[in-house]
Amino acid sequence: MKEYKFEERTVGYILEDKAKTIGEKPFLLHEDVKITYKELDEKANRVANGLLGLGIKKGDKVCLIMGNSIEFLYTWFALAKIGAVKVPINIALKGNLLRYIIDHSDASVAIVDNDLVDRVVFVQNEIKKIKTIIIVPEYEEKEVGFGPQFKIRKFTELYKGSSKRPPSDVHFYDPMAILYTSGTTGPSKGAILSHAHYYFIAQQANYYMRYDEESVLYSCLPLFHANASMLSALGAMLAHGSYAMGKRFSLTTFWQEIRSYRATHTNILGSIFPLLWRQPPSEDDAKNPLKVMNTALLIPEFEEFERRFDLKLVTMYGTTETGIVMVSPFEEKIRPGFCGKPLKAYDAKIFDDNDIECGAETIGEIVVRGNEPYSQMDCYYNMPEATVKAFRNLWYHSGDFAYRDEDGYFYFVDRKKDALRRRGENISSFEVEGVISSHPKVLESAVFAVPSEFGEDDVMAAVVLKSGEKMTPEELIAFCEERMAYFAVPRYLEFRESLPKTPTARVEKYKLREEGVTKGTWDREKAGYKLKR
Repeated sequence: MKEYKFEERTVGYILEDKAKTIGEKPFLLHEDVKITYKELDEKANRVANGLLGLGIKKGDKVCLIMGNSIEFLYTWFALAKIGAVKVPINIALKGNLLRYIIDHSDASVAIVDNDLVDRVVFVQNEIKKIKTIIIVPEYEEKEVGFGPQFKIRKFTELYKGSSKRPPSDVHFYDPMAILYTSGTTGPSKGAILSHAHYYFIAQQANYYMRYDEESVLYSCLPLFHANASMLSALGAMLAHGSYAMGKRFSLTTFWQEIRSYRATHTNILGSIFPLLWRQPPSEDDAKNPLKVMNTALLIPEFEEFERRFDLKLVTMYGTTETGIVMVSPFEEKIRPGFCGKPLKAYDAKIFDDNDIECGAETIGEIVVRGNEPYSQMDCYYNMPEATVKAFRNLWYHSGDFAYRDEDGYFYFVDRKKDALRRRGENISSFEVEGVISSHPKVLESAVFAVPSEFGEDDVMAAVVLKSGEKMTPEELIAFCEERMAYFAVPRYLEFRESLPKTPTARVEKYKLREEGVTKGTWDREKAGYKLKR
């Protein structure tokens, strides 16, 4: 992989350099379309010059309310070339949450997929800073319900811009993006990430994932999150490889797309990994081109997974604010339950609630400190107090519980917000989910806290069974009772057709907590089921 000097570490420059050196090589593979590095550079130039023609300049914030598409890529690299700041927004958001991010980011422009326009129309009277709305790919005049306060443009008009490199003055330390966190512990926070940070994370991925010029990096994750854009798209570019872009994750098409794109590497979420394992085995499972799969969390049967699908697993741990901090060493055997060792670019420790380092095998919060420039975010946008709190005592506080062993391997326990406490006992929702989801009839589960009449929490589990399977609550509770401490066995069970999820396949536990105990919930105590202690 070519190393770039700091002054060259801008996303626009890197694309231009690749277009000059490997211009005819396919960069993007998407459905039946192939786009070369040269074509991507030329189209990004046209879009960039088109945006300049609309008055968009360096430092302007541009909201992208777009799913995975070719237009998203053109827009990303176009904004990078002129120094404007992309603010990609989760396409599942609507109403107040959508309005909040648009308003908080100070964006003056929104680029919106045609099928998502209605969501912006709904909040149009509350987004006072937006002046221009660009609809992808275009629209019919009678179909748009925006008021006269907005300039409405068609994305296809941007292609009329010059294919020459746009005038710009972009530096490696300039903001490339503002990525908003989920806001589970308060208002969503926008992490400011520089061009150099994007480069750094993609560079690290090249090393620990072993990308090369023959690599085809498939990702079904959304480009509005860091994983697909940094680890897969930009990671492929640095390696002189190709990026295979799926629209979204689908169990029915995942392996089909891996095979059709001849993908050698993929990055997935921890929530996707067990779903792939629990699909019925097929004699064709090992007949796939994947060499390496990168995932956040492992199922207990990870070694069987590697053999079944004939690939190498790499574990990782990271956050939007830090990038990927820990990975499993490529040459070493993965240890059950661990998320990896810190990369050389980071220091990571376990702190207690008073920011005192915990000893080995003691659960505390993961804290992180970068050893290299731009390995972490700059700050939270317009939230100085939140920035200081997150980086108190000069360490970024992740909000994740974990412990480390004597050899320096880290083991994830739970999100702080998802941890439960029942009658004096701390319970990891992650560990309880692991037991429930290991039942052969269970597809997936989510464990969360509901208020107890005795104070603290009671444990509730929402469970999705595999297609065609049936099970009684008593059967599942008996299974749990044999495999976990009595105080962690769920009191409440609810079998569901599906779990509420974000576009990145993460379970939206806050929705489950809001629903709580319903008429369809089974209560172990009311049913008279007595646990053995």
